[in-house]
Amino acid sequence: MRVVPAIDLYRGRVVRLERGNKESCHVYGFEPVELLKRFVDEGFTLVHLIDLSRAIDESNQNEVILKRIAELGLARFVQIGGGLRNIDVARKLSELGFKRQIFSTLLLREPKLVPKLTALGIEVVLSLDTSSLGVRTKGWLECVRIDVVQLLKKLKSFGLKELIHTDVDLDGTLAGRSLESTKQLASSGLKIYIAGGIGSVEDLKRIEKFCRETPTIEGVIVGRAFYEGRISLEEMKSYAR
Repeated sequence: MRVVPAIDLYRGRVVRLERGNKESCHVYGFEPVELLKRFVDEGFTLVHLIDLSRAIDESNQNEVILKRIAELGLARFVQIGGGLRNIDVARKLSELGFKRQIFSTLLLREPKLVPKLTALGIEVVLSLDTSSLGVRTKGWLECVRIDVVQLLKKLKSFGLKELIHTDVDLDGTLAGRSLESTKQLASSGLKIYIAGGIGSVEDLKRIEKFCRETPTIEGVIVGRAFYEGRISLEEMKSYAR
């Protein structure tokens, strides 16, 4: 199982939101570039970095931080997402060295863009963010009802290989992660990373078992549980393959 630490950036600070609501924003005292470097130094080869300022406010407030990450050669360890709603933004990030990019709204609307993005040297990952109301888009501010399985099959036909499945109702809550909704997506044949609600080592244990039983489940993303001491770096590393 691949364990991926998460860094969410909002207005230059490391934060975690509950259920994507910026009114429930937990701010942590980590310097973001140093935190990323720490994860890499500890042996994590992939870190999940979300630009919430771009996703929620359509702001470039985190651009200075992203440029510092690129200058230090750390972009190659990052999968970056948040507000990637057009090819121009994706191209600029790719030029900085952020080759692995996470898309949501853009691909939900235009699945045929997968090969165009791939042609730019971008490693395309879909962020599928679901709640009891449907699929969340535009920084989780909007919700749509779609046939998810059919959508994934279409995206796969255009060359998509991986997705991150976030349970928005649980994200940032530390409440634990139900796996039922993710099980329904496993038949797509895409590699899946699980996110949202991870709150304890017990969650890692259950997901590791799920990974063994379901070959398409690739790993798990851990955010707030690390920042609040529920899961240590050593524990994350002990579950990482």
